[in-house]
Amino acid sequence: MSKSHLLGAEYSKHSTHFRVASEHAQKIELCLFSEDEKTETRIPMEQEGDIWQVEVDKIKEGQKYGYRAYGDYNPEEGLFFNPHKLAMDPYALEVSTSFKHWQSEDLSVENEIDTARLMPKAVVIDKSKIFNQEKYPYLFQKPKFKIGSNIIYETHIKNFSYLNTNISKEKRGRLSALADDWTIEYLQKIGVNNVELMPINPTCPGRQIPEIDGRFDSWGYNPYCYFAIDPRYGNLQDMVEAINKLHQNGIKVTVDAVLNHTGEHAARGYWNRALSFKLLDSPNYYRPAGNNKADYMNTTGCHNNFNLDSKLGHKLLHDYINHMHALGFDGIRWDLAGDNALNQYGEFQDKGAFVQELHRAVNDLKMEIYVEPWSAMGGNYTGRFSRLVPGIKEWSDKRRDFMADFFSARENMAGEFGRQVSGSAISDNQKQETAMVGTAFTHDGFSLVGAFKYHKDTTDNGEQGRDGSADNYAKSYNEEELYRRSATAAALNILSKGIPLMRNGDERSYGSPNNNPYCIDDHTVWLQWKNMSESEKKLFKQICRLNALRQQHPIFTDLSLFTGKEISENGAKDITWLRPDGNEMTVAEWTLPYHKTGAYMLNGAATANRDSDDDFLIMVSGDNYHTINYKLPTPPSGGKWQLLLDTSEGEFSKEVRQFDAGSEYALKPYSFVIMTKKKSKTRVNQRALAARIAQKNRNQR
Repeated sequence: MSKSHLLGAEYSKHSTHFRVASEHAQKIELCLFSEDEKTETRIPMEQEGDIWQVEVDKIKEGQKYGYRAYGDYNPEEGLFFNPHKLAMDPYALEVSTSFKHWQSEDLSVENEIDTARLMPKAVVIDKSKIFNQEKYPYLFQKPKFKIGSNIIYETHIKNFSYLNTNISKEKRGRLSALADDWTIEYLQKIGVNNVELMPINPTCPGRQIPEIDGRFDSWGYNPYCYFAIDPRYGNLQDMVEAINKLHQNGIKVTVDAVLNHTGEHAARGYWNRALSFKLLDSPNYYRPAGNNKADYMNTTGCHNNFNLDSKLGHKLLHDYINHMHALGFDGIRWDLAGDNALNQYGEFQDKGAFVQELHRAVNDLKMEIYVEPWSAMGGNYTGRFSRLVPGIKEWSDKRRDFMADFFSARENMAGEFGRQVSGSAISDNQKQETAMVGTAFTHDGFSLVGAFKYHKDTTDNGEQGRDGSADNYAKSYNEEELYRRSATAAALNILSKGIPLMRNGDERSYGSPNNNPYCIDDHTVWLQWKNMSESEKKLFKQICRLNALRQQHPIFTDLSLFTGKEISENGAKDITWLRPDGNEMTVAEWTLPYHKTGAYMLNGAATANRDSDDDFLIMVSGDNYHTINYKLPTPPSGGKWQLLLDTSEGEFSKEVRQFDAGSEYALKPYSFVIMTKKKSKTRVNQRALAARIAQKNRNQR
């Protein structure tokens, strides 16, 4: 018998080796299905420790299969074996169809109704056709730019392209659309360089989705299999083809990982479902509710927590990261990472399996790791992940709140303004840099324009409006006011310290009153590729220019800057916070309640290990009513300021408009102003020069 160490189905032309893990099962059968699924052939598997395996001759690619596990049904001991229920292979690389029957009570683990007719089947594939570096040479020839230069574009695979007539019909709404030349050119045009895909794994409707026609887990946050692609989007080959093409064109790819819970939901009762992990080895895959083994821990709000600290759970986590790395993904974004790090009593584990594997992903596999550092049920571990694993970047739940407050009537915003702009809210102390990902506008909240245009209306979800955040800052703005607010918010997010994240469609003024359309799959959530109005075109162009400006200037992408330290070259600080009179803010002024504007100056000489950058002066208004005159300071390198952008006027300035130090500039309501003093061609970064001289001296020894 083959001694492969891989779980799942290992295909070869002569035989296929099936391996599945279970510590507590007494017997497991491999179930092979005919193409029409009317015939099932059961083959007993042999046990070697925790691994059950069997080798079957002359299996064809496309063979459908599943497992039936036998053992004790004893909820008090956390055991839910029920061979009447067909179990999906946790390591399946392809599934036969999208899940459609979750609401059927026949899938309950508490009855003896056979579920083979309801369950998608695992499918045998030839991995050599997918993991083929000769065919896909760019999977590991990844874009080389540093993490601070990322501009992330969060997108749902279907929603992005389903209505896009620029792409052929058979590709729309699928992974193949990401590899289309039109898509590549579009992403390059808007200036993003990291596509973050919302969950791609097979998903199911789940407990929280009401039984209303047309409702489905559109977002994909109810997984039941982690190694395959949901058939709605394509398969693994489509995925590697897309990654290969994106890499070839300098674009990274990140995947949203949901390993905090599964779609099986409750251990018992009305909402329990038996799909895979529960049937194969529930004690290994789910955390018990404290000392109560009969129920699952539930900090996720989905009635279970996946157990990443058990022997089999840790192995699955380890293998999942390796799998995503082998597919060519540059990074992983961990949904509710706080829940992944908890033990069965809800305590955060600094040395648990999850944190260990994040260390390995960052340091050994050189992957970029992003985390949502909180639990669905209230635990917030912001700053903890980046302290434990240097290099990790954390989503900021404060960025969205700050935007809502800054553009509303709330006062006492100066301190939070400074923290958001400088990225000091989340810091990686070991690397001496910010660890913040700016997530002002994401899938689970209002879009950029929607935040100013709509009040929450999630009635289409069927939950009577109980779901979705109520935070926004919408009023009856005319088209120009809507543009100015949206443009200012976009500029503030893109140019603040940290890694900016855009939600797909923000650049095209997509907006909807439903800020939580997790179960909606229709034209209300699909990105509209209609002709844009003049103000929408203006916003589109501005976002493209802002992204380009960020990429062109290291002062915005160097995550170690904006600390307030003096730069020896010219004596000015890397960032200087300014009052309207042009002088530096005092400590006391950060707590004044009426501050609704902010200004700061960036010293181009601060950029380390390279030539100096330009100086910048930025002024931002969250004031809805008042124009504030700002006295312009002297640029760190001397000379005059040149206006690049004033969102109250529209697009980036097409003419050279210069302003003397000491002159006044009128900062209008809810506007964002960027001025620059371009560096002299002879200006030298003294730190970079000293480093080059030191290296030359070492080379001569």
